Amino acid sequence: MLKWQRRKDERPNEILAAALGLFVRKGFVSTTMDDIAKKAGVSKGTVYLYFPSKDSLFKNIVHELMVPKIAEVEVFIAAYEGSQSELLKLIISKWWATVNRSGLAGIPKLILTNADKFPALTKLYVKEVIHRIQTVLVTIIETGIELGEFRRTDPVLSARVIMSSLVYFSIWHITLRKYDQKNLTVENLIEQQIEIILNGITK
Repeated sequence: MLKWQRRKDERPNEILAAALGLFVRKGFVSTTMDDIAKKAGVSKGTVYLYFPSKDSLFKNIVHELMVPKIAEVEVFIAAYEGSQSELLKLIISKWWATVNRSGLAGIPKLILTNADKFPALTKLYVKEVIHRIQTVLVTIIETGIELGEFRRTDPVLSARVIMSSLVYFSIWHITLRKYDQKNLTVENLIEQQIEIILNGITK
């Protein structure tokens, strides 16, 4: 494939990455298509060529940037054999490494600040992201219970407790960290979270 062809193939994801960064930093409402084009280094017409609206950009951020990562985890746990405690530790730890590296750590903040303004987009996020992540965690917890590794607990409630911590960690990192303890990191928080969770559910 020629260099210009590779560049053209990469352009939609470059536009999505630019839009995501601006949505998180400036807000969904305040970000314009002109802003996104400038950030991505393309013309506004090029942005509209791939994405006819900001709603379309957000939907594609979910479908093209987030859902494939969740799908990879789903495939991984389906083939996994071994300790569910170790699997849970791995999934939680890898979560932060993945979302931080990809810029997706700002998505929870974006959703929470725009949920009621854009209910259709919020419903999409809940269905395609929250519910699928919940299912991943529920599967691990239920398997651990079946194997006698975890004590009997409500898998859905346990999954939601884990997820609520992860959402807080993302928002803290994006919004609050610069005002808080400088030596505290999400990695510190996750390490402590894993210890508390496993102490609570492991037999």
